[in-house]
Amino acid sequence: MQATAHSLTWLMRAASKSADPHETVLLDLCGRLLSVFQDPDTGISKDGKPINEPVTDAINHPIGHVAEALLNLWFERKPNDNEGLPADIEPFFTAMCDIGVARFRHGRVLLASHLIALFRVDRPWTEKNLLPLFDWEHSSSEAKAAWEGFLWSPRLYRPLLIAFKPQFLSTAHHYQSLGDHGRQFAAFLTYSALEPAEGYTSKDFQDAVGSLPVEGLQEVVQALSQALGGAGAQREDYWTNRVQPFWQQIWPKSRDIASNSLSESLAIMCIAGGDTFPSVLAAIADWLRPIEHPHYAVHQLHTSGLCARFPEASLRLLAAILADQFWAPSELKDCLEAITQAKPPLLNDHRYHRLADYARRRGH
Repeated sequence: MQATAHSLTWLMRAASKSADPHETVLLDLCGRLLSVFQDPDTGISKDGKPINEPVTDAINHPIGHVAEALLNLWFERKPNDNEGLPADIEPFFTAMCDIGVARFRHGRVLLASHLIALFRVDRPWTEKNLLPLFDWEHSSSEAKAAWEGFLWSPRLYRPLLIAFKPQFLSTAHHYQSLGDHGRQFAAFLTYSALEPAEGYTSKDFQDAVGSLPVEGLQEVVQALSQALGGAGAQREDYWTNRVQPFWQQIWPKSRDIASNSLSESLAIMCIAGGDTFPSVLAAIADWLRPIEHPHYAVHQLHTSGLCARFPEASLRLLAAILADQFWAPSELKDCLEAITQAKPPLLNDHRYHRLADYARRRGH
C-alpha cells in the first residue's frame, strides 16, 4: 500500500466526490493509509531540503490526498451549521491533528484551508483540535503550516476572528515566515481592520499593521486601493467611514518607512479613490516620494479622467511622484494638457512649468 500510495490516493480523491454507496470502502482505505504513514518523519523532502511550502507539499502528498478525500466526502453530505462532525469522519480529522505525527501535517494544512467550514459545523471540535495549531508560541512550524493552509483561500468570518484573536494578531510578527502567503495575510489583516469584529480595537490593528515589513505595508495599501475602488457608487462613504479612519488610526505614524515602492502603491490608491481623489491625496500626500518607474501610475491617472475633473489635485500628485527620472512617462503631456484645459490659471503654476520642461527634455 505504501508503494502505491500516490496512485491510490489520487484515485480516492477523485472517487470521493461520488463515493456513495462505497463510503465504507473509502473510509477503510483512509484508515489503513493513515496507519501506514504514522512512522516518524524528519520534515525533510526527498532532495534533502527542509519542507518550506506546506500547501504545495500537502496537495501532492498521499496524506493530503486522504484529507481531501475525507473533506470531499463530508461536503457531499451537505453539512449544516452546528450539527457536529459525522461520527465516521471525526476520528480521522482528530488523528490528523496529532502533532506527534509529522507526516499528518499535510492533512492539517488541508483541514486549516477549510477552517471556517469546520468552525461553523463543529465549533467545540475546532477550538480543541484545530485552533491551537495556529498558535506561534505553541509551535512555529505547525503555525506556519496552519496559517498557510488557511491563507490559501482566506475569507472573513467574524465569529472565527473573535475566537482566534490572539493567534491572528500575533501572526503579523511572523510575516516573513509565511513566504508568499504573507501577502494574503497583509490583505486579510487590512480587510479585517476595515470592518472590525467585536472585541478588536484600533490599537490592536495599529500594533499588528505597524509590525509588518515594508513589503507587507505595500500589500496593505493595495488592499485599501481594491476596497476603495470596489465600493463603486458608495466610494465617498467608504472613504469617510472606513479607509480614512484606517489611515488616521491604524496606519504607522513614522514616515521613516516611506519608500519609492510604497509611494507608487499610495499613488494608485489615490487614483482608485475616484470622486474622493482630492481627499485621499490630502491624507497621504506627505508619504509620497518620486517613483522610480512612474509610467503605470501616470497611465492610470490619464485613463481615469481625473486630470480634467480635479486638475489641481492631479498636478499635485504628478509633482510629488515625478522628479527627473530618465524617461518621462509618455502620457505625461496628455495629463498636463487636460489639467490646463480644465483650469487655465495652472499654466502659471511653478509645478506645471517644471513638469512641462521635464516632459520636453525626457519625453520619447
